[in-house]
Amino acid sequence: MGIGALPETCDALAWIRPGQVGYIGPDLGVGIHGTAVGVLTVGLDAPVTLETPEHGKITARSVYAPARVAHRVVAPAGCRILLLFADSADAPADRMAAAMQRHVGAVGLEHRAENWLIKKAGARGDDVDQGAFQKITGPPAGDRGAADPRIEGLVEEIRTRPAQAFRAEASAQRLGVSRSHFLHMFAHHTGTTFRRYQQWSRVLHVVRGISAGHDLTRCAADAGFASPSHLSDSFRQNLGTTATTVFGSRIRFELDGA
Repeated sequence: MGIGALPETCDALAWIRPGQVGYIGPDLGVGIHGTAVGVLTVGLDAPVTLETPEHGKITARSVYAPARVAHRVVAPAGCRILLLFADSADAPADRMAAAMQRHVGAVGLEHRAENWLIKKAGARGDDVDQGAFQKITGPPAGDRGAADPRIEGLVEEIRTRPAQAFRAEASAQRLGVSRSHFLHMFAHHTGTTFRRYQQWSRVLHVVRGISAGHDLTRCAADAGFASPSHLSDSFRQNLGTTATTVFGSRIRFELDGA
């Protein structure tokens, strides 16, 4: 997501499916940010430039930034990118990172399925097979044993009840473990922290609400944000831009595979 409206001649698509959030469209000029969940960026028409505070600028065709790692990715003017956010408790947190062929610090470069990803994203105007990307963001075929079912259940609660403030101490007691062990479990199975995952789920709830035609103020309240500025800060932290910018751009949103 990014800063500024889409050019009139460009098409952009964003989708939310169980365990996955994706975007195909132009680079919109995001600032340095650290997403709540890991994100894979692929330059569909040309290589992109990764920028981090520690490593400066690096050129690659695909980049994976783990949760909370400060970065931004810049594409050449007029070139599209694919973003895949790994919002999943179904696979080990390091699966996408392990698919990168080299690393600069915590950031991975050159996904092994890079060419396949570019092909699946399609040419301009083509229908996108969103479900195919589950091979990248989800568990290996037939393997659903990686996640603790207790964490999966809690993740589902967070997704469906975004306005509720889930507390680590109370959640740990429900699972019958210590607070520190619970936080470790949650991070291991989701790739992010308990607090940041709740923030991410609230952001997605707002996206769903706006896409359904509700106003921003109502969506912010329904998602548990204390104020519009709280919502704006969360969007900027997770996406590198504001909610107003995202919804002021010409992006077509598809929800849950509909």
